[in-house]
Amino acid sequence: MEDITQTENVQAAVTETLKEQKKKKRKKRLIIFLVLIAVIVIVAVVLNQPKDYDFSSPAAQVTVDTILNDYQENATSASEKYSDNVIAVTGKVYAVSESYVKFEAYDDDLWLYNVYAYMENADDLKSFTVGETATIVGVCDNTTVFGDVDVKQCVINNDFAVTPDYDNPEKVDIDDILSAYNENAVSANDTYKEKTVEISGTVSYVSDDYIVLEPNDSDWDDLWETDIQVCFENNDDIKNVKEDEEITIIGECYGEADLYAVKICRAIVG
Repeated sequence: MEDITQTENVQAAVTETLKEQKKKKRKKRLIIFLVLIAVIVIVAVVLNQPKDYDFSSPAAQVTVDTILNDYQENATSASEKYSDNVIAVTGKVYAVSESYVKFEAYDDDLWLYNVYAYMENADDLKSFTVGETATIVGVCDNTTVFGDVDVKQCVINNDFAVTPDYDNPEKVDIDDILSAYNENAVSANDTYKEKTVEISGTVSYVSDDYIVLEPNDSDWDDLWETDIQVCFENNDDIKNVKEDEEITIIGECYGEADLYAVKICRAIVG
């Protein structure tokens, strides 16, 4: 009888010990669970906090042409470079709406794509004039399904403008640059592309968006393939240009044009 009582006591002790161990395990699991919940909450709060963007130091200073070309050539690489970064973009104002400014490229080959700048302050929209060049600083929001680029939280800051070196252009004879591009466009690009050049010639055609420049006196055939397409920094300059007059322009060489021998963009009348 005494042995039975001792056995029962041992079993009771073992049962009690097991209960205590289970309680400790439950408590430990509860603590781990609460810690995990706390970590998840902290991570969620940190991730949802607005990013502290530095608008005084853009990660890139580009023209509309550059950023659009980068996305067209390699969207993945461009996204890594621009997306969710503060960038400064210089371009020609194409349209102004109630919530954004639409910038177009200087190169009309990119007519299908644009940069949309959504201003942080709606009052800034009044400062833009269609046809003029302006620079905005904002957060790049990648491309849209149509290939356009959206930039958010924009402010106007012409201190970061990307401009040709109008004060120190390379003087180029129009016959020389036409010969170079007609003989070998790839080689000509090595010499002229992305450089600010000064060229004189005769205006042979004036459109709403550009003019065509040809040599004043030469043996060139009268073909548009041997002319220079000139797109201006400010579209209003086109109004002051007349066909058959001789002018000097200063602008950035954009390389071979689709319909002409070479294209000069962001030009001013020298």
